[in-house]
Parts: sequence; C-alpha cells; structure tokens
Amino acid sequence: MISRRYLRRSFIIIIVLPIVLLFSLAIYQNRHAIFSESSHKHAHSHLEKHRHDNIPNDDLRYDFRSKPSTTAAPIQLNLSVNDEQSIRKLSQTVHNADNNNNQPLQSFQSNQILTLPVINTKGLHRFVHLDLKGAAPKLSYFQKLFPYLRKLGADGLLIEYEDMFPFTDRLRAVRHGLAYSKADIEQLLHLAEQNHLQVMPLLQVYGHLEYVLKLKEFMHLREDARYPQVISPCLEESYKLLFEMIDQMLVSHPSISYLHMGCDEVYYRLVHPQCVNLQIRDDADLFIR
Repeated sequence: MISRRYLRRSFIIIIVLPIVLLFSLAIYQNRHAIFSESSHKHAHSHLEKHRHDNIPNDDLRYDFRSKPSTTAAPIQLNLSVNDEQSIRKLSQTVHNADNNNNQPLQSFQSNQILTLPVINTKGLHRFVHLDLKGAAPKLSYFQKLFPYLRKLGADGLLIEYEDMFPFTDRLRAVRHGLAYSKADIEQLLHLAEQNHLQVMPLLQVYGHLEYVLKLKEFMHLREDARYPQVISPCLEESYKLLFEMIDQMLVSHPSISYLHMGCDEVYYRLVHPQCVNLQIRDDADLFIR
C-alpha cells in the first residue's frame, strides 16, 4: 500500500517542479535584460567609489555603456589622408611625450581639434592567408574558391604549405602522405594567375616548425630538445636545412615577387647549449645577425 505521505509528497513535486522549471527558463531567456542593467549600475558605482583625485584627466574617462557619456564634451576629430605634415607633427608630439613621461598629462579642451593621420589603403594589396597544413583542400575546391576571393576584392594569396609541399631529396621525409605533387602546385599557380591573384609562399624559418622537428632526422636541430616548435639558430646545420627548403620553394614558384619567411611565436630562444659560443647580446642582435 502506498502511504498518504508518499502520495502527498509526489503530488507536491508534480505541481512545484514544472513551475520552478518554467521560472528558470524565463530567467535564462531574459538574462541579458535582467543582469546587464544591474551589472552596469554595480560597475559604475564601484568605479565612483574607488575614484582617485590624483589621476590625471580623470574627468575624461570613457563610459562604454550604450548611453552617451556626459563627463566631458565631445572632442572634434579632423581626419587627413596621407598628410605628411600632420604625421610628422604627430610623431614629434609622441616623441616629446616619451621624453616627458614623468610630467602630468595635459587635459584636452572641449573645443580642441585633433588631427589624426589615416593610411590610404587604395594602393595596398589584399592577401588571403591559406593555411594548408592538416587538411589541405583538393584543387577542385580552389577552382571555386579563387574566383570568389577575387570577387570579394582579394588580389593575392599568402600560401602556407608546411608538410603539404612536395619536398624532395633529404626533405622528402617532411612531406605528408597526401601532399600536393609538383603538378598540383603548377595547376594551383595557374588557377591563381587566371583569377589575377598574386601568390606569396609562406615558409616558417624559426618557430612553427613542428612538422620538421618532430621527425627523428631533424630532432637534433631543436632549440629545446623537449619541444619541436623552434629550430636552433646556433647550429650551422639549421641554416643548411632552411636554405634547402627555401631553394625548393623558389624553384616551384619561379614567378613570385615575394617570399614570406615567418619568424613569429618563438617562445623560447637561445637555450641550446651551442648558443653560449655565439655571445648574442639580446633578441635584436639575434634577429639582425
């Protein structure tokens, strides 16, 4: 027999649970309207509470809420395109500010007009970065992609092959099993030319070399033996490897005007034991040398 207490408890759960779920759903659907206003008020009150009187230009702080800020009158901006005199004047202002960085900042007047140089982008190329490592598309995809990119306004392709490039000779171990063939590269360049897209190959020469340094043939060239990301600049064999990669890249792209050599995200430098012998002073000396 089912007790009355059990029936009463089940009845309460059946009645209350849907109400709680509906209420929770309503709060979730309107969470932005409920919490945004309260959070703005809390943030604003917190800012007012901790305001310091000795902060320069404290009255000119920006208010990023939807309503316009009333702390200061708007500053007029005068934009100029490729105005060499304005750029020179702005550079001198920045230089003077650096030399006097210990002095308090001067407050802008509400009627002051700031002249900001604007770069004219009409003469700049618009390159699209194609990162082909991992899952490179088939050439049939490029036949549809390149006209579309051209229609969007692109006029160049920055192509990063990594292990999808058809390396040869001792670099054959680097190439992926599904890498492009030499004929594929020629067809890709032909498609780019048909769609008036300039090609700039991208070859990593410092960091991002996992696809090379993960192999046992080249592990000894790692900057840090534990990680395959960075090649050591302190070994002569590193340069032989990189020059060979560059030569093969140039042979497959005989008509290019530029070759992009990547040197970004080198998170650890000069930790190889051989780097002590080079007596490199700092990062600038490393990259220039």
